[in-house]
Amino acid sequence: MNNEKENLSKSLGKTLVKSDLTEITGNVLETIIESEIIENDLIKSIPIFSSIVGLGKTFKTISDFLFTQKLVSFLTQLSEIDSNQREKIISKIDSDKKYNQKVGNKLLYIIDNSQDYITSQNIGKLFASFIKGNLTYPEFCKASLILNRIDYHDLEKFLEISDEAYGKNGTENFGLEEVDNFFIISGLCSAESSRAEIEKNQNNFYEEAYEIIGGETIIFRTLIGEKIYQILSKQTFTNRGYHK
Repeated sequence: MNNEKENLSKSLGKTLVKSDLTEITGNVLETIIESEIIENDLIKSIPIFSSIVGLGKTFKTISDFLFTQKLVSFLTQLSEIDSNQREKIISKIDSDKKYNQKVGNKLLYIIDNSQDYITSQNIGKLFASFIKGNLTYPEFCKASLILNRIDYHDLEKFLEISDEAYGKNGTENFGLEEVDNFFIISGLCSAESSRAEIEKNQNNFYEEAYEIIGGETIIFRTLIGEKIYQILSKQTFTNRGYHK
């Protein structure tokens, strides 16, 4: 088992830095399945796919099939990035001792732990943004961890909340109050509460009355939450917080 993982890790690393991924599409999964029966030049040219077929993993278990599906979804997001650009960035990370492991090995873990092929597709978009310089490598790793923590449907809701909603009506008009905790737990959002103070009501002349000033909870996107929003949504940021 360890030898299989090591082989897949090395194959994925080679795929990321050397392979032409322009022909990687959603139909590749069917091509891989067919390659257990017939020869295919495309599969031969992509080390990770060649390794999967060589190990006979595609039909062994459902989990093997789902992993291959997630892998294909991830790689489709890199099809428009030149292999020289990929090799330059990835080789820099691989040679940096502070990261302790190769990019291929880290990605194998991240992709394998993604909930489904849609999540791995979004992780592929994050990795493409890392290659393009829009994310640092630690930010990519942190953002991937967040996507693997949150349900896809909750992520969709997070991406639907416009900047105008933050700082004004919060999620009240969207009926999303119950998912606020999931946003916070996953790391997409954080919350702060202002100090509550009790003050005497100066406008009441007939009896002594007091009112609470402050104490509002403000939910806002974390820094990495903002970057995830920028990458996965076509909208841009203008505000930092919304009131609940």
